[in-house]
Amino acid sequence: MTGGAFVSSLDRYLLVEMYGAKAKRIYFSTKRPSETSELAEEIAAHLERGAPCPKAELDLSACSEFQKQIYALVQAIPRGTAMTYGQVAACAERPGAARAVGRAMATNPFAILVPCHRVVAKGGLGGYLWGKEMKEKLLRQERESSSQ
Repeated sequence: MTGGAFVSSLDRYLLVEMYGAKAKRIYFSTKRPSETSELAEEIAAHLERGAPCPKAELDLSACSEFQKQIYALVQAIPRGTAMTYGQVAACAERPGAARAVGRAMATNPFAILVPCHRVVAKGGLGGYLWGKEMKEKLLRQERESSSQ
């Protein structure tokens, strides 16, 4: 089942694909979902109003052990802050694995709940599946809500 919620500050829908009680995929779309999702609404409230990040059981069955490790580390990056790909690799005790961290971020199926937008390149923003403009907007929004 896929449902969603509109995130007005991003002008996008946040869609959540569930497999039983687990979130299988969370992503942005310009297409309106056919139904709402309680989890998507909670994530939208987190983004728009700084509500606590909702807890959800993620379906990690398609993820490698490395991805699982990196996603857990990225979930611990505080709102309003960022780490470089290299810093995340170092935290995983995998120095020199910055590119592998970048690949893990590029294939992250759990937008916002695994906040890959908080992982940036050493010399700039880095990439983002939904575009650099979206990544920049998310980071700016989080910094502003964290400083209030």
